[in-house]
Amino acid sequence: MNNGAALQRYVPLVCWMAVLLTAVFICLKILGEGYMPPGDARRHAAKPFAGKPYSEIVVMRPQYVVDHSPGWEWLLGCLHRMTGWEEDALLSFSVASTLFCVVCFPLIWVRRPEAWLAAVLAQMIAIPQLMERWLQGRPYLLSEGILMGLLFSWSKEQDRRPPWSKVVLTCIGFALSVWIHGAWYLWVVLFAAFFLAQRWRAGLWLAGCWVVGTIVGALLTGRPLAFLYTGVYMAQCVYQEHAPKWLLVGEFQPSGGEFATIALLAIIYLWRQKQNKGSSSLFSQPVVWMMVLNWILGLTADRFWADWGVAAAIVWMAGEFDEAMPTLWDALSIQRLVACGCIALPLYLDSTNDLGRRYSACLTEPFVDGSNPQNKDWMPGPGGIFYNDNMQFFYNTFYKNPRGDWRYMAGFEPALMPAVDLKIYREIHRSEGSAESYQPWAKKLRPQDRLVVARSGPLDLPPLEWKQAAPGVWIGRLPAGKPAPGPK
Repeated sequence: MNNGAALQRYVPLVCWMAVLLTAVFICLKILGEGYMPPGDARRHAAKPFAGKPYSEIVVMRPQYVVDHSPGWEWLLGCLHRMTGWEEDALLSFSVASTLFCVVCFPLIWVRRPEAWLAAVLAQMIAIPQLMERWLQGRPYLLSEGILMGLLFSWSKEQDRRPPWSKVVLTCIGFALSVWIHGAWYLWVVLFAAFFLAQRWRAGLWLAGCWVVGTIVGALLTGRPLAFLYTGVYMAQCVYQEHAPKWLLVGEFQPSGGEFATIALLAIIYLWRQKQNKGSSSLFSQPVVWMMVLNWILGLTADRFWADWGVAAAIVWMAGEFDEAMPTLWDALSIQRLVACGCIALPLYLDSTNDLGRRYSACLTEPFVDGSNPQNKDWMPGPGGIFYNDNMQFFYNTFYKNPRGDWRYMAGFEPALMPAVDLKIYREIHRSEGSAESYQPWAKKLRPQDRLVVARSGPLDLPPLEWKQAAPGVWIGRLPAGKPAPGPK
């Protein structure tokens, strides 16, 4: 009996270790299979090797003057110089560090770590793609983790002055988000949630911390005004284009309403009400308003719901589970240990299974390697341009050839392309890649430029000659000796 009681004292410690190890094993399992996140994580990992700003890597409008996530790329650059890590190692670091921001950082504010794990598992069952989103290795996940922490810590603030330690840490959190992620203006939604919940004092303190943090984060870039302007200009370019939603990148396309998550939240709310222990003033909670606002905004751009609304939903569920679990089993009981295992194991299995080849598809992706002798003459010459018809070609090719002395027409945001080229790019996608839609770019080619298409075969665009540089990737160029066209 005494031995059993002595062992029970270690139940909380074992639960904490189980939760943290679950996060570690999930990350190691997925990365160990050779997973490489698509998209922006690749250009961030390659950027330290380029040694130049994005304006010299991508053809963009002159208003884009400061890189969007300077703090993140500064950190990756420091790691490269200090450790000698190459692109693959930096990419793995990006995945692991940003995943821990959303999976482990919020554990600071829960009494029972298994409550947080249960909320994450419930949300992943409702949205099977959530783990893919959390494994993208992008700096927005740092902001998402900070958002979760702010919702946990500030939602309990009443009509009193918060301690200065909390104020200082909140300012630091905002500064890191602004410097590393860049989308400083999105935090306005958080303050709106607090004001709608009539948490005026906490909302005003948060807004003040945001102002201070934004100034500090912008100053860290070395060009604060240009940095703040560039962030707003990017958003303005996207929303002023008025392009059909299906032509935009996934996070700017509308959400489908996420019925599964809404149903899940309703079930948990009714369960807590049945226990007579749920909150009676649901809409006095800022976290609830954060869900509502981002669900509404997500109907026009999914990034609001996917990055902010889902984070708020998990925080709310974790809070409800954290309050309910002490009534279900004692903190020192073996039941708690069993329950923790029954949450951690399904979460591990659900997160790491290769559903729909979500982790293994990258192993067969085409990469154009400029160091390959067979491709050497087919890469753009010094000062040349890759006229590419999709963003993935930029991510993959820049990742493989970060020191290439050329630029890409389509980079990490098509709306930043020069207006004439953006019109051509959109027409290519509207026409589903008809040969005629590429004609304006074909006519602009100089001897040092290349036209790239992602398709099963080359385009019929005389006088261009073609080579398959990778599976499904064709590069076209002017024949040797053909004079360059007139000025663009």
